[in-house]
Amino acid sequence: MVIVIGGGISGLACAGELNARGLDVELLDRGHKLGGRMASRVIRDSGTDYDGRVVDIGASYFTASDEKFLTVVEDWKARGLARGWTDAFHLASPQGVSGVRAGPMRYAAVGGLRSLLEDLAARLPSTTIRHHHTVESVSITGDQLSVDGRPADAVAICMPDPQARQLLNSEVPGLEATIEATSGVVWEPTLSVTAVFQSTCWIPFDGVFVNDDAVLTWIANDGSRRGDGAPVLVAHVNPVLAAGHLAEPTAVIPSVLAALKKILALSEQPIWVDIQRWTYARPLLARADECYLDDKTNIGVASDAWAGGPRVETAWLSGAALGQRLAERLAASS
Repeated sequence: MVIVIGGGISGLACAGELNARGLDVELLDRGHKLGGRMASRVIRDSGTDYDGRVVDIGASYFTASDEKFLTVVEDWKARGLARGWTDAFHLASPQGVSGVRAGPMRYAAVGGLRSLLEDLAARLPSTTIRHHHTVESVSITGDQLSVDGRPADAVAICMPDPQARQLLNSEVPGLEATIEATSGVVWEPTLSVTAVFQSTCWIPFDGVFVNDDAVLTWIANDGSRRGDGAPVLVAHVNPVLAAGHLAEPTAVIPSVLAALKKILALSEQPIWVDIQRWTYARPLLARADECYLDDKTNIGVASDAWAGGPRVETAWLSGAALGQRLAERLAASS
């Protein structure tokens, strides 16, 4: 039995690779829905016409350049789950929008990014995934690996490094190398603000990278992203500002709305606003190796802090690589 911890795209890619190679897998996730930082939320009790609408509140889009991940993306596109969104985003300063920058194709999901993870999960046996399971510890007793006291042949920890280290007791012999492997990379936070308007009161745009602003770093036009034209914006807060308000995120909402109004020259205020905290939103750098697998313990780590990330694509590549390495390790030892 291989236990995968974390229901984001890394964990699902890892579980999928292990399952495809005939191994018994159990994926543990603390949420009631899969997603990780590819989470989507449903607008509820807003008093607007957009109750029931899905909004991406974590990752905003994804790109694809690796052949293996492109195969997955093309399948999603063929089945109408994903679509090419845009290859150009606007640039802005605190004073307003200043131009457009071209780049790679960014993909969005018709049903929200979480729907893509649900598709990956649907390919696994129904008994594989356990929701509402907050893992307390990964341990080693003699040669036996265990997760919360349950024995495992191997463990894949697929989550941000700081959360991974919380599962590893530095006083337990054998875990030192894995603890070291999850150290050294700083993760920055953000706050994600969703704002619903009565009408579209801004110039046409898909997304805006905001430079040199103390409040915002990114604004997504969710109506453009989802393709339905809804007057919904999602703004990400500058990590420095976010770090000081993780305990009370709502305190930054007035500053966010003021920044949105100035940057986009908005002619009206939103009629509904919500905010989401992301304590570990993004690693500031990523390691070149695709993942980590301890030489002795069969404990592995995968996330977008590996495979040259941080991107959705590299998170998938990291998880898939870890699943492959674990399968090969277990096959060689059997």
